[in-house]
Order: sequence, then C-alpha cells, then structure tokens
Amino acid sequence: MRTGRLCLALIALAAAFAQQRAANPGNPSTLEDFQAGDKNREALQRATDLVGATNAAPGHWIADVGAGAGYYSMRLSKIVGPTGKVFAEEIWADALRCLDLRVKLFNLHNVEVIKGDDDNPKLPPGSLAAVLVVNSYHHFEKYQAMCEQILKSLRPGGRLVIADYSLPAYRQKSRADQLKIHEIDPELVRAELTRVGFRVLSCEDPFVNRMPDAASSYGPKEADLYLMVAVRPQ
Repeated sequence: MRTGRLCLALIALAAAFAQQRAANPGNPSTLEDFQAGDKNREALQRATDLVGATNAAPGHWIADVGAGAGYYSMRLSKIVGPTGKVFAEEIWADALRCLDLRVKLFNLHNVEVIKGDDDNPKLPPGSLAAVLVVNSYHHFEKYQAMCEQILKSLRPGGRLVIADYSLPAYRQKSRADQLKIHEIDPELVRAELTRVGFRVLSCEDPFVNRMPDAASSYGPKEADLYLMVAVRPQ
C-alpha cells in the first residue's frame, strides 16, 4: 500500500514538473515547443500574406525549400489538403530532425521531408505549383545550381516566392559580406533568377518594415523583409 502511494506521488510530481517546463522553441521536442516558436510568425513575417503569395490551392504540390522547423510546411499542408502534397526540404541534420518531429506531432500526412544537397533540393521535376523560400535564399551558396533545379521542379506558370531580409544601407556591400549578416539585396536575387530563366513578377520591398530578426555582426540588428514572386514561363 505504501509503495502504491509513493508511485502515485511520483507520477503527480512528474506531471507537475512537465507542466512547469518552459517551452523551448529553439530546440523543440514537444507540441508546445513548436507552438511557442510559431506564435509570432504573423507579426514578424505577415505569414498569411506570405503563404497567400504562393497561390496555393487544394490538390497542389508545393515545396518549402529551407523549411527549418517546418512552420510554413504546416501552413501549406492545411491549404493543399489530403489530395495535395508539401515537400519540406532541408540539408541540415537538426532541421531535418525538427521537420520529422513536426510532421509526427501535428499529423501532417501530406508532408514529405526531403534531405536536399547544397546544389539540389531534390524536388520532383515539372510537378510543383509553387516553391516557397523564407529566410533561406541567402544561404544558397551554390545559388545558380539551386535556382536551376527549382525552375525545373516547377510546372509551366509555377511560382517561386522568396522572402528574405535586407537593409538598403548594406546593399552596396559584396554578396559575401551581405551573407555574413544573413541578408541579401533583392536586386541581386532578381538578377540571379532572371539569369536562369525565371520571370520576376513583383517585389514588395519592404514587405515588413525593419524586423529585429536578421543577425547582424555590425550596425543595427534589424532588417526589412521583402517578398519577391517569380514564375517559370509558360
């Protein structure tokens, strides 16, 4: 009897400890961790408008390249529905772990996690209605090869939506120096996309004003978020 009461007390103590555990969005392992990391996306990145720029619809196949912890993959999953599919692509082991865990915890049955390469996201050719790249284009070291592969993955008329950070004051710096502060000039991106065959439709700059989200090693630690939309020509 005494042993039984001790077990119940230990279970209650463990439950109380779990409830008091602070959310850890930087290294998520629970549903609550992911939700804590997701909660500011609307304010910080205008997430609904950003997703809307893909023109995603039920049944579409869409890729989230550089998907990180999978927030936008989850948003797209709900839009394309059970007849659609989302390809959540990453190259880093920690991000892939987060993606796999989010898919499991949120029951995202229409999301496929893909381990890409630094020059190829390994997406199905000619199949995608849209590709979304949020705060990741500046990480493309082999950007020409990546852009060529993304172009090949889109069906004719398919969209590439890029959201990334840049402050006008830093846009005259070299590409390498911009990447050191996790930024990239939208006009540089426009030129790189055009070179491989994309047609740029629009660039809203800024899309979100002076966000404290880009890690800068010099100057103010904040940058504007811009939104660029390009298409694979028909």
